[in-house]
Amino acid sequence: MTAQNIHTQLTAYYMSKGIHPEKFNCQHKNFCKNYAYKNNMTETKMSMVGSQYGASYPKLCVISLDPPLGNTGIFIKPHQRTTEYMAEHEDNDYTKNRTTPHWAMTLIIIKDILCLFGYESQNGSAVVKESYAGRPIENVEPYFAHVNIAKCSMNKPDKKKANRKVHERCSSSYLLEELEVLNPDILLTQGNPTNEIMGVLLIDRPFLKTELPSAFHTTIKKHSVLWLPMPHPSYGGISKVRKDWAFYVHAIQDCKNL
Repeated sequence: MTAQNIHTQLTAYYMSKGIHPEKFNCQHKNFCKNYAYKNNMTETKMSMVGSQYGASYPKLCVISLDPPLGNTGIFIKPHQRTTEYMAEHEDNDYTKNRTTPHWAMTLIIIKDILCLFGYESQNGSAVVKESYAGRPIENVEPYFAHVNIAKCSMNKPDKKKANRKVHERCSSSYLLEELEVLNPDILLTQGNPTNEIMGVLLIDRPFLKTELPSAFHTTIKKHSVLWLPMPHPSYGGISKVRKDWAFYVHAIQDCKNL
């Protein structure tokens, strides 16, 4: 299935659930708005699905907790929060325009995984095992999907996390069915709250941070998936990802040999 077909299916799914940013009528909107900063909730940011997702390499999907702030930046207007719009604007130059530590390290992690499957990276581009200060960060957005557990932004000051009840409501209502559409081969989850929630969905129990690093062979709608829970790759979490990187590489290589 092509990325374009997945975009079409994803749009249909968001529409059917009432959570499309351009036609928002979520059954939980009043519940979640109560947890937004000054009741100022920005409605759904859809998942990013790269234009080359699954075309030449395994379908790599990253899950993190909250979408970006919706009252500033590039996600203010509803059409800017659609999957189609993001796929049309995936040519950012992160060498000139440095991004957040979270997104920078996410791109580096995905690039290094792609290299395990034959992707040829740019000379001198940043790698997981070394500091990326002064190194070009290769934009691999076309090759993976990125999903937030919370669909709407609570617009908390200082980018603080949404209330746990928002994450639980969104994940139990929408997340697993969305992953069935994305049909990932390798699933990376970022940070303790995300890992814990995904454990409930994938292995029927909360994942504990003391279990890091871990790798699980599981299924989503009968499709085999390698699930890699990871620390959140920003600030202090970057060093933890680097420390355990050999474990994750070995898990991926073992999966290739199955």
